Amino acid sequence: MDYILKKLPKSQIEILVTLPFSEFEPHVKKAAALISGTAKIEGFRPGKAPYDVVKNHVGEHAIYERAAEEAVRHTWGEIIKQVLGQEPFASHPFIGRPDITVIKLAPGNEFVYKVTASYVPEVKLPDDYGVIAKRARKDKKEVGVEEGEVQKTLDWIRESRSELIVVERTAALGDAVEIDFEMRHGGVKIESGEGRDHSFILGKAKFVPGFEDALVGMKTGEEKTFTLVVPGDWRDASLSGKALDTNVKMRSVKERKLPELNDEFAKKLGAFESVGELKKNIHEGITEEKKEKEKQRIRIMIVDEIANKAEMDVPDILIASEIEKMLGEIKSGVEQMGMQFDDYLQHIGKTVEELKTTWQDEAVRRVCTALVLREIGHREKIEPALEEVEDAVQKYIRQFPAPEDAKKAINPDDLRAHVAGILRNEKVFEFLENME
Repeated sequence: MDYILKKLPKSQIEILVTLPFSEFEPHVKKAAALISGTAKIEGFRPGKAPYDVVKNHVGEHAIYERAAEEAVRHTWGEIIKQVLGQEPFASHPFIGRPDITVIKLAPGNEFVYKVTASYVPEVKLPDDYGVIAKRARKDKKEVGVEEGEVQKTLDWIRESRSELIVVERTAALGDAVEIDFEMRHGGVKIESGEGRDHSFILGKAKFVPGFEDALVGMKTGEEKTFTLVVPGDWRDASLSGKALDTNVKMRSVKERKLPELNDEFAKKLGAFESVGELKKNIHEGITEEKKEKEKQRIRIMIVDEIANKAEMDVPDILIASEIEKMLGEIKSGVEQMGMQFDDYLQHIGKTVEELKTTWQDEAVRRVCTALVLREIGHREKIEPALEEVEDAVQKYIRQFPAPEDAKKAINPDDLRAHVAGILRNEKVFEFLENME
């Protein structure tokens, strides 16, 4: 068996493998035996029919196709071992499944097939990545919290615990209302243009402009018909500029009574003895959140500049994989909000493919960031301890109701690799943050 290895652009390789017929022939005989083991050939027990009989029964082409599968399966592993012993593949493993193409397959001839595979690209870091990190750290800003920010959080807490009281008066902005509605264009009901028992805070929803204003002054049981013209820049492009005939029935009007901000209210929220303690806790929480955002801003600044100066030939498979990961993230986020993904796409007026196109640059940035962090970790010999990885893995598994649920949802090896990567990246960032 011989093979020729050729490096291709975008961190791909092409391996042309040739098996002389003397090495391929045993696979042909085995293929015939395997076929005869499943094919019903009159007069012969399974697996015992002679080659010529099997050939007449299924055709020689079928035998050779099966032989090709067997030959690839038995030779590819040995080739991988040999290739992985060479640089750069020894430290830059293959990614995804290789693409295998049969080049030559004919009776009595050598068997030739071609393998195209992607591998983790080599990353040439800029020599001054320590200087880059130090320079970026100088841009770090001190964080502060204004009284208005604390008050905004307090207002949100009070609103979330407001009491709803049914009132007989007309609806006003800030009331909690429940309505039935229907929207039509040209007499045809628009998609998602109908709702029953729909509840929201009047003035805080995101209906077509003018819709909520039209509800102000309505009483429980009252119906109203009006026409709205959708703005040209509306998020759903299919509705932009259209006139919508709208019918609304007010089912209920409720006034929101906010709890008084006093020490009793603070005690009900948790381990707070006073409003002062509650405000202090909120202040500290906002401070920590801002510090974390600033830390992440500096980290992004560091790694982006290093990545921009680094040299790497990123394979398309990594970009595609990252885009699929981003798609999974947004799907999960949408579902957690109780919304169907198809409804979300309609809401933003985009298809999945359009979303993927808009994410291309961000996917490239993410991949380059990951590759840079991996390379710095390799160069500086930064790796998490096995105990750290195992502790993090067990912590993740404990989130599942039962061990059986975890086994069904995750692959242990994939989880460990994922966790190890996260821990390593964190250690690399800490290293960069402390470089002198």
